[in-house]
Amino acid sequence: MQAAFRSHWLIAIWPFILLVSDAGIATGQQATPHDSWVSVAPATTHPRLWVRDADLSRLRSWAVATNPVYADGLELLAEGAIADMDAGHLPGGDIGIADWVEFPNEMYSQLFAFMSLIHPDQATRDNYAQRARTLLMHVMNIAVNGAQAEAPFRDPEFSTGNRSRWWGEGFALTVDWIYPTLSATDKQTIRKVFLRWIDENLNATTTDYNHPEPIGVVNDPQLLDDQRAVRWSCNNYYTAHMRNIGLMAMSFDEADDPGGELRGYLDNATGAWLYVVDHLLRNDARGGFSPEGLEYGPEAFGYYAQFMLALHTAGEDDAALRGQHVSIPTNAFLPDMVDAFIHSLSPARTLLASRPWIGEVYQPAWYGDGQNYFMPDFIGVFGPLAIYDYNMGNAARLESVRWVEQNTPAGGTDEFLHRISQAEIFRDAILLFMMYDPASSVAADPRSGMPTELYSEGLGRILARTDWSEQARLFTYSLGWIAIDHQHGDGNQIEFYRGGEWLTKDRTGWDGTNLLCSIGRSDYHNTLALENEPSNLDPDHFLNLCHDNGSHRKLSISR
Repeated sequence: MQAAFRSHWLIAIWPFILLVSDAGIATGQQATPHDSWVSVAPATTHPRLWVRDADLSRLRSWAVATNPVYADGLELLAEGAIADMDAGHLPGGDIGIADWVEFPNEMYSQLFAFMSLIHPDQATRDNYAQRARTLLMHVMNIAVNGAQAEAPFRDPEFSTGNRSRWWGEGFALTVDWIYPTLSATDKQTIRKVFLRWIDENLNATTTDYNHPEPIGVVNDPQLLDDQRAVRWSCNNYYTAHMRNIGLMAMSFDEADDPGGELRGYLDNATGAWLYVVDHLLRNDARGGFSPEGLEYGPEAFGYYAQFMLALHTAGEDDAALRGQHVSIPTNAFLPDMVDAFIHSLSPARTLLASRPWIGEVYQPAWYGDGQNYFMPDFIGVFGPLAIYDYNMGNAARLESVRWVEQNTPAGGTDEFLHRISQAEIFRDAILLFMMYDPASSVAADPRSGMPTELYSEGLGRILARTDWSEQARLFTYSLGWIAIDHQHGDGNQIEFYRGGEWLTKDRTGWDGTNLLCSIGRSDYHNTLALENEPSNLDPDHFLNLCHDNGSHRKLSISR
């Protein structure tokens, strides 16, 4: 019955789609290689995560006064970080909780460690390396004492909660980037902490379906038996845990890892976590749209892309050895994500009356939870992809991503350098520096050469516009599935943009307040709401509000 219901709706709206444009719908390929690719042997030197030893002379040549991305961006950020440390905000100003802190040691140590690689002056590089070591070992020398609830840097949620996804890559990247600076004793301490943190990630209870099951099983179809668990693998905590496990495992040398226990966890990160994520991206989520929407999607798939880049630079992305899931070219999702992002942009930008200081913004064809209605910055995803493309010589997609990052975040090109020098997450500034060769020309707008329609099969999203001008009309339709956090009851929703504004669209907002099933319900979207049979739920159950308003919010819809 559901299939018939969906078919009737598609028949009903199809003439309207054709009115928007009479061209065919462009469909992303499920698993067609997008790049030429040559495997390399696993790296035995440092750095090897995101940055390789062979990259250093080139990156140092970019760290010059004539490169505004460095001189007016990254260098100013690093100078501000030094001032924060010299003012005493670090390391002691970090209280070591598992959530937000103003001066996270791992974020600062990551920036200092990166500067220790790319600054053109050796003495300055050494100073940066010592600063990075000071902050890293401040945390490690406390964390090595073992797990203890609510103790600074020792709470079991420290390695699995919000802090671990926001800045958690900083620990492993710092280790890799300053490896020669660390003593044998330092490495023993770090290894002990990393092993505990990995075990906590393998058994995390942060949200639903936190990890692949059965735990310890790798490269086995039984990991895919539960479709709901597979769909949860695109959750932002899940992908962050995967990234952090993989980076910690790859950061150590064989000689410093007795028995290979730490390094062995890369098999779990790729053969269990990535094995499941990759399957989802080839099937239920194929087509470049994150099931979690435009707010949490760039986070979740940023962590995925950051892990994939690290596998590539470490020489661990040989599909013949580890399986197709470790290689970016064998899965079309990240390339499709670039197309999905561009197609989601509103035809024109606008200045928000509520916050004019951020500059003009795109108000995209939104879906999923959202606390602000403007297109977020996807640098966490597109930065790693751009670095990979630079390494592989994929000039066309690299230029598209460079255009996206310079033009689509709030404020556009006017705020580009400010986004680097005042980055709230230092990782973003590092990625932006690495993806802009100062000798390259200004990236061209890719939109004129793109189709005006996009069909994303995984989430059932259609976006069709008349052209790529600011005067274009844009129509959207969606009929996806609901199974995980941050999704709304928007099945059969339609939207229409004309004359510089949305004439009808979803109600953008976040459904995670104490009034669950509020704006995520179907009656807050341009779709049907159905009268349900009386509920047999407990009267206080939050799903009653969904049920009483005829919503399919929080129900699993198979297509």
